[in-house]
Amino acid sequence: MKNGSLLGKARQSALLATALGVAALGSTDALAWSLEEAAAPYKGTTIRTVGEALPPLEAMDKLKSQFEERTGIKVVIEMYEHSEAVNKVMLDLNSKRGRYDFILQPHRELGRFVKSGHLESLEKYLNDTKLRDPSFKPEEQLYQGLWKEISWYEGKIYGFPFTALTMYMWYRDDLLNDPKEKSGFKAKYGYDLKPATNWKEYTDIAQWFTRPEKGFYGTAIQGKRHEALWYEWLNFLYSFGGDMLDTKSGSECGPVIVNSPEAVASLEYYKSLMAYSPADTLNYTWDDVMALMQQGKVYELIMWNDATYAVAEDRDASTVAGKMGFDLVPQGKGGKVGQVEGWTYLVPAYSKNKEAAYLFIQWMMEKSQQLNQHLNGGASARPDVYAHPDVQKISYSKASMDTNAVAKPKPTIPESPQITDILVRELSSYLSDAKGAQEALDTAAVEMSKLLGSCAPLKYPVQ
Repeated sequence: MKNGSLLGKARQSALLATALGVAALGSTDALAWSLEEAAAPYKGTTIRTVGEALPPLEAMDKLKSQFEERTGIKVVIEMYEHSEAVNKVMLDLNSKRGRYDFILQPHRELGRFVKSGHLESLEKYLNDTKLRDPSFKPEEQLYQGLWKEISWYEGKIYGFPFTALTMYMWYRDDLLNDPKEKSGFKAKYGYDLKPATNWKEYTDIAQWFTRPEKGFYGTAIQGKRHEALWYEWLNFLYSFGGDMLDTKSGSECGPVIVNSPEAVASLEYYKSLMAYSPADTLNYTWDDVMALMQQGKVYELIMWNDATYAVAEDRDASTVAGKMGFDLVPQGKGGKVGQVEGWTYLVPAYSKNKEAAYLFIQWMMEKSQQLNQHLNGGASARPDVYAHPDVQKISYSKASMDTNAVAKPKPTIPESPQITDILVRELSSYLSDAKGAQEALDTAAVEMSKLLGSCAPLKYPVQ
């Protein structure tokens, strides 16, 4: 078995080299290749994309003119709210109209798109010496685990990370270091006020800063019946030692464990934070809690790294810019954990301008564009971007890197969107008092097992 294992690894390495066209990347090619020459056959083409209206896409919209000037290829970017961006793409793919030449989508959609034949595998573009920039070496330049988790499926390359997303704890660093807050907190709770490292501390701090008479709250949860609810709860689920499926990779199917004791405890704790959140917290998504923090109305919450710029750095939009702190999600039974998430550049099978789209994606993955985008609210998948001195100065860079290092994969199997829908519905039923925590998660577990079939038996009995 040992020799077989070694042979398997060698074969995988060879396949990776072949897929990435490593053998074609000679120094002579590197000197000869130019974007202008590669793009010449496509001059005058218009390529269209769609994605989520957040700083990373806004930054790309500002950068695109440089590509347009060099290539003569026009880039049109459509921006929508998360759910609408996903729905727009699904409609276009199902109709096979080919409105979009490349798309930006959350990686939970990857398996469904691949199995439906909606996506173009990118190996042939990576192996095309006329299109492939020899200096583009994703096998060396990207976080490998992240890239393979959000952009590969069953050993094939379908894209490159647009945003390497994580969620971590945001808190008001200025209030944390206020002498009056520090002394008052210690007098009541018996320990120093500091960034929460466990959920008891998180609760104590949230309770301390909840002052509804002043319009200020300790925290805010994203409790609306929306994808935001599922994403936020996963932080609690993982930290408490739970998961949805008992698997090691997002593309695997396995036993359903979403109704485990750890999962139930995480959900009950999550709901307990409503006591320290604004009264309408069940109407909030990520946009709402981000706005609350920008307005200086919340002390701490769990939020996405690609939204951090709008709160921590943008002084025109945020009253708390320069006053924020960031750290890992508090630790529970599951230890230090984060969640692998990301939006990926993908090329639809029905795109009318695949080559031009590939050239733009490749150009956006260059370090200079990645750095510019990252500094303006992006979330790069390139380690050399995080190592840049200007990025090191950003207050939330360390939190992003630390969370990437302990991130867990989530399902990318074709049924992933349905799993999300099931859990959003059941989580919402518990938060709204329609069901108990165990009942809600038992219902979700049964439906997930039926959806996935024989590969996903129930590991925990339904009560």
